[in-house]
Amino acid sequence: MLETIAAAPAASLIGYTIVDSPLGRLLLGATARGLCTVRLGDSDEELETGLRAEHPDAELRRDGEPLARWANALLRHLAGQEPRVDLPLDLRASAFQRRVWTALRAIPYGATRSYREIAEAIGRPDAVRAVARACATNPVALAIPCHRVIRHDGDPGGYRWGVRRKRMLLEQERAVLELAEREVVRQFVDQVGPPLPAAGQAAGVAREMLAERYEILRPLGAGGMGVVYAARDRELDDVIALKALRAPAGTEDQAALDRFRSELRITRRISHPHVVRTHDIGRAGDRRFITMEYVHGWSLAQLLERGPMPVPVALVLGRQLCRALAVVHAQGVIHRDIKPQNVLVSRDGDVKLADFGIAELASRVAAAQPDAAPRGTLPYMAPEQLLGEPLDTGTDVYGTAAVLYECLAGRPPYPQASPDSLVAQALLGGPPSPRALAPAVPRPLADLLLAALAADHAARPASATAFHDALAQIDLAV
Repeated sequence: MLETIAAAPAASLIGYTIVDSPLGRLLLGATARGLCTVRLGDSDEELETGLRAEHPDAELRRDGEPLARWANALLRHLAGQEPRVDLPLDLRASAFQRRVWTALRAIPYGATRSYREIAEAIGRPDAVRAVARACATNPVALAIPCHRVIRHDGDPGGYRWGVRRKRMLLEQERAVLELAEREVVRQFVDQVGPPLPAAGQAAGVAREMLAERYEILRPLGAGGMGVVYAARDRELDDVIALKALRAPAGTEDQAALDRFRSELRITRRISHPHVVRTHDIGRAGDRRFITMEYVHGWSLAQLLERGPMPVPVALVLGRQLCRALAVVHAQGVIHRDIKPQNVLVSRDGDVKLADFGIAELASRVAAAQPDAAPRGTLPYMAPEQLLGEPLDTGTDVYGTAAVLYECLAGRPPYPQASPDSLVAQALLGGPPSPRALAPAVPRPLADLLLAALAADHAARPASATAFHDALAQIDLAV
């Protein structure tokens, strides 16, 4: 918790120490109440000059012994050994600065937020510039991670200690986070056994060719719009996934073709490590197909055939899925069909969101469509989908929560429900707590999932990012 101090005593004493760090020389200064300054620089003289200018009325005393524990905590943090640093702080701060700095400390390790997102998080969406100033005047960088705030276009923006150091911090945190998450998932999938190879036919059996380029190896799955195959791109000598439009022989359903093209347009605008990459649309005679990234691994549905997952694995899958959805939603797209079959888990431990066949631009589903047939997969559909009400990003938050519920409890929130009974159950009480089915689920996680499954989408986490951050906070405590 940040302590607000109206004015420092005239004869205050600040002890400080300077140590080596991966970012150069690192100075920590503290009063008897807590850390009051953290500075980065290239020389001790530069750091001491800055400290004197920042605290002209204080008595400064260089003494590393009392600060050794705090210095080591920050160095472990920089090395990725401590995702979060909670040190006592002694800061002068206005109420606004305190709110901004508290929001900065809530950004999960390895994540970034824009100045606009921080402004919205503190309830001041019109104060983006003031947020930027509060970040720039943060006196305890690293302890309050202002380096995790970037511009809305992804540019890292400025940093009090130099953009080079900011990039180094962000790259280090992302690398450490990704390595840790992959290790959690890899340890789990190593128990499953190897995924099926791309080639599934016996040797010597002739394989179908499409467009004189794509050699069909084996089916991967089927949906309402088409069949997905593993295929070899003979031109590039690479395995891909190929989704062939489902249509009666010799016919071409214009509505289905339009939907096929829409899926390609939507997915081509999304680029993210946790979203399956879509390459192109092609035609072979009267057959249309889309080529996509092949994920060597499993669908989440296949993994769930073994039963519930350990909590740490479900938390990693949930965070990665939320990061994918945050990018999807930022492009103005709602997936609308989050389910285990559409979540792929690679052998390397990465989640990949797939199948945008019924995804739609948010602007097109913001109006109620009471007479339209609901589209999605029943056990994972939010009540507003079934009722033909306006959809928003909260619809995907609901679907994600339903998937995580199944990961932990071994069954969806409403198994074997008809549309009418699902709506009735959702509106009249909601699903049982996942703790009733899996007592090992921590209560905060169970409560979060039940909130994300609320019939009123306004009661759910406000966004995929908010859901991600709540999962990250729980993960720290597990």
